[in-house]
Amino acid sequence: MKETIPKVKFALIGGSGTWGVRFPEDLKLPNVELVEVYRNGFETPYGCSAPFKLLTIAGQSVLRVAMHGMWKDDGTPLISPWIGAKQVAWVLEQAGVQWALLEGSVGGINNPDQPNKPLPPWSVVITTDYMMLFRPDDDKPFNGSLKRASRMKNPFCHILRRSLLDSASLESKFVSVHDHGVYICSPWGRWETKIEINVFASMGANVVGHTLGHEVPVLRRANIRLASLNIVSNHAEGIGDWSGTGKDSMAEFYYECPKFVGPVMVNALQKVIESGIEPPQEEDIFIENLRGKFPVSGA
Repeated sequence: MKETIPKVKFALIGGSGTWGVRFPEDLKLPNVELVEVYRNGFETPYGCSAPFKLLTIAGQSVLRVAMHGMWKDDGTPLISPWIGAKQVAWVLEQAGVQWALLEGSVGGINNPDQPNKPLPPWSVVITTDYMMLFRPDDDKPFNGSLKRASRMKNPFCHILRRSLLDSASLESKFVSVHDHGVYICSPWGRWETKIEINVFASMGANVVGHTLGHEVPVLRRANIRLASLNIVSNHAEGIGDWSGTGKDSMAEFYYECPKFVGPVMVNALQKVIESGIEPPQEEDIFIENLRGKFPVSGA
């Protein structure tokens, strides 16, 4: 049966910061209620989406998807982050989402506040910019319903970033919390080499991951304001001890991480909801009057 996408204004996009639990069931957060599970996902122009959950936070409905929309919960391998990002953006646009918080784990390269100092596990970076130096294969680009291009001069919402910063700063588990930083998105499917990390560092990157560079452009094109919490799970290659000392240290990190990242994300979104703020107008973000007019006939 084809599911109907509910109308909501808020979304939580989960990543590897919370993939170690059933969210929100295992966390038993007092300010979150699970309303419905769309286990079969939603049909989109880019294929059937991952499962979604409908939550209630501070009296408002919130759509939540796990692992960047790459996960199907049926034993199949993760789909590519680009496909997952397009499916999630399409669902959220149909739902009428205006605000979205994302989270994920990253490799730490440089401390944003102390250049050339390593960024260790359990550090948090609230990104202000990102870069992705490759383009995924794509025979069906995401245009959004408005069919317009969006500029990237300020890809992350300052209102949502502030709320994430305030919430994360209250969590004593985090080694440090940084209110700015650059995320570099590397290709999905393998870890980076030491020389790649050295180059990324020289370019100004603070953290490295595989997903955010796919999500930002499609969510912004869908006119969704967003901010991202990035928790360092390991030193990037060549920076220091990769992730703990035991062979199970990274798995142990991921089982523990949601106990801290989950409440931070919920509390940050609750703060935005309770503020009652409406999305500011951004007339200079979208490039209008190009699609369908150029190239001119006979060009």
